[in-house]
Formats: sequence, structure tokens, C-alpha cells
Amino acid sequence: MTLRVGIIGVGHLASYIVEGLCAANNSPDILLSPRNAERASALSERFGVRTANDNQTVVSQSDIVILATRPPQALNAAADLPWRAEQTLICVAAGISCAGLSAVASPARIVRAMPVSCAAIGESPTSLYPDDANARCLLTRLGPVIALPNEPSFQAASVIGAYYAWIYALVAETMPWLKASGIPNAAGRSLVLQAIRGATGMMLAHPDDSPADMIRELATPGGISECGLELLEQRGALSAWRDACQVSLARLQNQ
Repeated sequence: MTLRVGIIGVGHLASYIVEGLCAANNSPDILLSPRNAERASALSERFGVRTANDNQTVVSQSDIVILATRPPQALNAAADLPWRAEQTLICVAAGISCAGLSAVASPARIVRAMPVSCAAIGESPTSLYPDDANARCLLTRLGPVIALPNEPSFQAASVIGAYYAWIYALVAETMPWLKASGIPNAAGRSLVLQAIRGATGMMLAHPDDSPADMIRELATPGGISECGLELLEQRGALSAWRDACQVSLARLQNQ
């Protein structure tokens, strides 16, 4: 029997989720909410998904519902809908508590998840709380799922959604320097992205080696890696990443 997945809120993240689910093996039957009709229509044309007349239909005809509105609209969007006890609600709107969701979507099982845009290519590191078999089975189609033991840790893990965006900023900062140094755009892009991919691959391949140990192996005394790292540390460029994580977490907690 084909899994039925409803999506309430058809913005950028929902679009990436739809693309990833439709690219996976044994893709589910997807039903979109009618808001953002233009985007829903485009997704329907591209992937063959359906659009409901209203959110009540999305909930009544789905086994799993993904709540993907903007955070300020999430609870209102989920309220007064025909939720069922055998149903799973996966909220991907940042900062919305399980208690708040339960208050408007009971008796459905409540799950929070935080995929990112690379869900579209099956590479999203998706944090999950609580660990739910139905949610995990669906979200694994978008990439690795990392379950967290409690809601505060999930909230902190959600900051990785912002961290993921900052990686693009790091690439955007490096590529103009390469171009100014005479390297063609395509070559510079390939060099930067493959360097990031390669470093990630090495850390995944050697899970018992700490990043600090790997850095020490690369930043040999007097070398260019050490020289650059020293400047980054002197200017607070590395510690600023921790500060940015903390500021982002505070924003989530105050929503």
C-alpha cells in the first residue's frame, strides 16, 4: 500500500522535500495544501503530486503530514484539522515545541524534524525528535536521520540548519579571491566544493579521529595551512562560528 504524505505549507523547504521524496525509491503519494498555488502547481507539473482544496483534505487523506509553514503561522495552520490517533505530524518549522503542536494537533503523534535544502538530492542531515519509526522511514529518503534524546538537544541541533547556510557564505567569500588570482570561475568553484567534499569524506571515513587531530596533521609548522589558521584565529574568525551558533539558538528559543 502506497504511503500517503500531506504537506501543509508549500514554500522553499517543502519544494526540496517533495523533490527528494519523488526521487527516492518507492516514492509516496503526495498531497499539497492549496496555499502558494503557483508553487504547488509547478510541483504538480514537475513531479505529478496532487493539490488539495483545503488543509482539512490534506489531513484527512494522509498517513503522515509534514507541517512546513513559516514558524509564526505553524500552530494556526495545524489547528482545527481532523487529526487522527494513527497519524504522524512532522513539523519542520523551526522553534515550534512539541507541547504547542500537541495542543492543536492531538491525537496525532507529534514529531519535530529539521531537514535542509539538500533533501532534494537525498543528502540532508535531518535531526529528529522524538525518534519515531514512521517519521524515520520517510525522512531517511531525504538523507541520514539523526535522532536526538530530548527536545532541548533537538533545538540545539536545529542550528545546523543555519550552519548549513553559512557554508554557502564561506564558498561565496572564497571564490572571488580565486577569480582575482586568475582562476576561471568553473575551476575555482570545483576546487572549493571538492575541498569541502573531500574534508567531509575524510571525517566520515575516520570517525575516531577528532577534527583537531586532523587539523594538526595538515597544519604543519611553517606551512601555509598553519599560517592561514593563525590569521583566522587572531581575527576571531573561527570562534565567531560558535558565537553565531549561540545567537541562532537564542533566536530559536525566543520565537
